[in-house]
Amino acid sequence: MMHPLRNNKGFTLVETLAVIAILAIVSMLSIVLVTSATKQQIEQSTHNQDIKELSYALKVITKDFRKSDDLREIVDETAEETTAFYIFTLDEVEIATYKLENHQIIRSTSTGQEVLAINVEEFEIRGDTIAIVNRDGQKATTNITIRRGRQ
Repeated sequence: MMHPLRNNKGFTLVETLAVIAILAIVSMLSIVLVTSATKQQIEQSTHNQDIKELSYALKVITKDFRKSDDLREIVDETAEETTAFYIFTLDEVEIATYKLENHQIIRSTSTGQEVLAINVEEFEIRGDTIAIVNRDGQKATTNITIRRGRQ
C-alpha cells in the first residue's frame, strides 16, 4: 500500500504562528529595554547638566566674592516671592549683583546680565558660605577662603 506523498518541505501554520508570537514577545521586550535605557540616559544627562550649572554658578560667584571688599544683601519683599539681591562691591564700586528670579540665578554687571543657573529653588550667601539648591533637591555649597587681606 502506498502512502500519499507528504511534502516535508516548509513550515506548518502552527509553527509559523508560534515563531511570529515569539518574535512579537522578543520585540516588545527589546522596545521596553531601549525605551527604559533612553529615559534613564536623558534623566542622567539632565542631572549632570544641573550639577554643571550649579558648579559654574558657584565658581563665578566665588570669583566675584574674592574680588570684592564688601557684600550687601537687599531683600525685596514687595515682589511676589521674597527676593534677595547680593551686591559685591570693591571700594564702593559695584562689581556684580546676584538675584534669584523665576528660579534663575541672574548675575548683573556693568556689561550686562547673565543667567548662571536655571531651576533653582534656593540661593543664599551667608558669611563665607554660598548655598544653591535646585528644584530637584540637589544642593551645592562652598565655603570661601579669602586669599588676600581685606582693607
